[in-house]
Amino acid sequence: MLEQLPSEVLHLVFEHLATTPDFVYYDDDEQNEYHLSNWKALAQLCKVSRQMRRVAEPLLYRHYAKPDSTRIHRGHQLFRGFLATVLNRPELLQYIRFLYIGAWRYKPGAYAQYAAYATSRGARSLTYPDELWSLYDDYAETSVLGDAWKEALLVGEEAAEIALLMSLTPNLEHIEFCMPDLSLREKNAPQYFWPRLLVPSAGWDPAHHFRRLDSVMVHKRDLKVEMPAPDVYGFEVDPFLPFIGLPKMKVFWVEVDNSGAYEVLPEDYPLSDEVSHLTDLTLGLSYIHPMKLIQILKRCTKLEAFDCNFQPELVFVPGFSWDTIREALSSSRHTLEELTLNAHPHSQLATEHDSSEGTCVSIGSLREFTSLRKLDVLQTTLLGFENLIDDLTLAVPALPFVEMLPSSLESITIDLCTFTIVPYLEDMSTKLQEQFPHLQEIRLSSIDLKIWDMDNHPEAEHDSLLQSRKDRVKRLKEVFVKAGVQWLQ
Repeated sequence: MLEQLPSEVLHLVFEHLATTPDFVYYDDDEQNEYHLSNWKALAQLCKVSRQMRRVAEPLLYRHYAKPDSTRIHRGHQLFRGFLATVLNRPELLQYIRFLYIGAWRYKPGAYAQYAAYATSRGARSLTYPDELWSLYDDYAETSVLGDAWKEALLVGEEAAEIALLMSLTPNLEHIEFCMPDLSLREKNAPQYFWPRLLVPSAGWDPAHHFRRLDSVMVHKRDLKVEMPAPDVYGFEVDPFLPFIGLPKMKVFWVEVDNSGAYEVLPEDYPLSDEVSHLTDLTLGLSYIHPMKLIQILKRCTKLEAFDCNFQPELVFVPGFSWDTIREALSSSRHTLEELTLNAHPHSQLATEHDSSEGTCVSIGSLREFTSLRKLDVLQTTLLGFENLIDDLTLAVPALPFVEMLPSSLESITIDLCTFTIVPYLEDMSTKLQEQFPHLQEIRLSSIDLKIWDMDNHPEAEHDSLLQSRKDRVKRLKEVFVKAGVQWLQ
């Protein structure tokens, strides 16, 4: 019945089976099974007739999900089976649009025992069949990935095989990495090999090879509960940053890399000076050197959303604070719609520092960000503080919110609030209609009313003082609600 339909109709029917998963490696068995069953159906249709194969095969190879070889016993073997197929039929590589790279096993020196025997038949039999080794050898002679990669490939290192696949797929639109858990206490950072594909060289143009690539997402597989508690696991962010320089790149998203960083020299993964066309940049609890972040933000001229959660280790970096982030973001001042800045309480981006205290200045005026609709920040992002103990005394008096916040705002979220913010909100409430006509909601964390200035009052007055502050916040809420702004707390 299906065979009698025109190819155009078959394509429309089969298109429904070429489903795109959100995150293949998240723990959603039902979703995973749904996508896998669809892809298996396409594989079966390829066997029905030549006509149906011509239609179904490009859709079948549109997505490739490399199995997680850290969890699936035969994961690496299955990956090699796929490589053998596409290396024998290289025309299939043009169909791959979405590449999902499951976690791979990595242990420094794990393949060293085979390195001396890479050309011997006996060593090859320990890793993969002679046919696949021969295919690898052919590609290794012509690849731009370098000698270290070639050596790793010929001894069967999975990271080198991943780089080989990336170097041969010219029409990628989306790459998603599910990173292996690597101990941040390791002295030797892993070799990924594929970052070399992002650096121009003789006969190799990354902008051309990745001309369709518009999104890269990186996340970490869930930690197992039996992992040793004292160890810290995560992955490096730096090897992914060169993707940002690609001409079509729109979305760069990192979920979490845990805490800390490998001791990797910055020049190992140089950043391009080209203008970036990113629209969505998300760095969730990621360790990235502040100066690299500033460099990236300055290159972005079309950001629509920026979400960054700073690591606890980031206590003091000279010349880096909320206001320098704002200055760097000004390159996208006409396009930025959503700004989310968060940090651990011990990571307050101090601009001055001694052995026990830090000083943080306000982010300053955001009025030039004329498209900003959603703002999600800490109180200290807006107000700054004098030191880590006394957040009532501001290092530099922050601007009133009517002079700081743009009139385009629809939603404001402020976390880690203390009573210090109340006078600023009271002043803002008197000008809601004229200054913030689009504001629909304000979301505040629980306001800590017991600020340190209560020590200046007799203990007998503490209860009445606390109650007066509660009443003051209640009246403030009523003003916002009366103006049609949701008060969420």
